[in-house]
Amino acid sequence: MLSCFLDAVNSFVIAEKDIPTAGENDVVIQVSACGVCGTDIHIFRGEAPAVLPLIPGHEFAGIVVSCGKLVKRFNIGDRVAVDPNIPCGWCQYCRCGKINFCENLEAIGVTRNGGFAEYVLVPQSQVYHIPTSLPFETAAFSEPLSCCVHGMDIISIQPGERVLLVGGGPIGLLMLQLVKLSGALVAGIIEPDAHKRELAVALGADFALAPSAENLKPFIDETTHGGPDAIIECAGNKSALAMCLTLAKMGTRTLLFGLAAKSDSIALNLQHFFKHELVLKSSLLNPFTFQRAIDLLDSKKINTSLFTVNRMRLTMDDLLPVFTGTPSVSSLKNIIVPFH
Repeated sequence: MLSCFLDAVNSFVIAEKDIPTAGENDVVIQVSACGVCGTDIHIFRGEAPAVLPLIPGHEFAGIVVSCGKLVKRFNIGDRVAVDPNIPCGWCQYCRCGKINFCENLEAIGVTRNGGFAEYVLVPQSQVYHIPTSLPFETAAFSEPLSCCVHGMDIISIQPGERVLLVGGGPIGLLMLQLVKLSGALVAGIIEPDAHKRELAVALGADFALAPSAENLKPFIDETTHGGPDAIIECAGNKSALAMCLTLAKMGTRTLLFGLAAKSDSIALNLQHFFKHELVLKSSLLNPFTFQRAIDLLDSKKINTSLFTVNRMRLTMDDLLPVFTGTPSVSSLKNIIVPFH
């Protein structure tokens, strides 16, 4: 099979590999679509932990082509999506239901070969049926959306609240739609890219502003009655989080969702934080939210059809610009379609 193989930091090759063989509790999936996540690029650059050499890719969907002898819930030809995060089931965190903190966590595309290939081996525990009404490219959003759903569980938006999102990439736009579904009275977004701001408005944002906009804080204060009840940081950098804390009012809950670089840190004025009774939370992975994400996508309550998608093949010409930060196609989401 053809695969994108990361053999060292900042170095990958397009290589032929053997098609994996299913163990007794595994299935082999022919990949129909695999999203390129910011985490994949962090792994390529050595900015996020992974076990190399590796075939990356953890946002994928496809067709079952082989099943192990103990696999009962899946058959050859089934359409499926995959939760890549594999908990051990027996550590202290798994035994109390906090599987995203698993002490022995493995992840497809991080510690095991993933979806940047024509075929991928997956434990049956991580596989979910998808309906025929859900296109594979849409189903590839199940993993990032499931992480967003967990973030929403943590920040707990209430009907009538006023919410601000910082960062309008794919994650910010998925989060925006979840915020609107939660019953927020006002949902605004801060994003430097004009095209993404236009998409945010098309997807229901009540306002979309550049971080450089004049009178940014006065406008947000007026629109949100003194400041947001909740802020969701989706940009993954220290400047974004610093902006979130600047725009918070007394009692604001802030969710740190974007993955920042290891070296990113900010200074907090502890007395200000104390006197304003601020709440800062974070969100890790997607415990028990994958089926909800599939259902939200299939119901079309979450809309990805407006996202500008760059469809790529497993070639160096297609992939290298994305990984090196010089994409030839302006896109909101890069999706590998191996067989097209």
